Amino acid sequence: MPAYATRETHPMHRRALATALTTATLIVTAATAASAAHETGIHDNCTKFNEKYPHGVGTRKAVDKTSGTKVTTFKRNNDIYWLAEKHNPDLDRDNDRIACEKA
Repeated sequence: MPAYATRETHPMHRRALATALTTATLIVTAATAASAAHETGIHDNCTKFNEKYPHGVGTRKAVDKTSGTKVTTFKRNNDIYWLAEKHNPDLDRDNDRIACEKA
């Protein structure tokens, strides 16, 4: 056995390989989640969207624009909102940063 570390056994090489594998796994997981939501048709219209999110989804600081009773029971999640907005901007027609809000 040699007294020096080979490329495959050097600790820095192992760390770099582990980091690369972790990053690749995260990218694949994120892409799979996004494509699964798109394939299910959840972003097709508010009827389908409200099956999963009954009161809609908004950004964390969103406030409902309405002259009546404001909806406050929507799910607050920036990632879900922006993914929905990317797939179908019509889900937030009043541009209040809440997709498919309903009481």
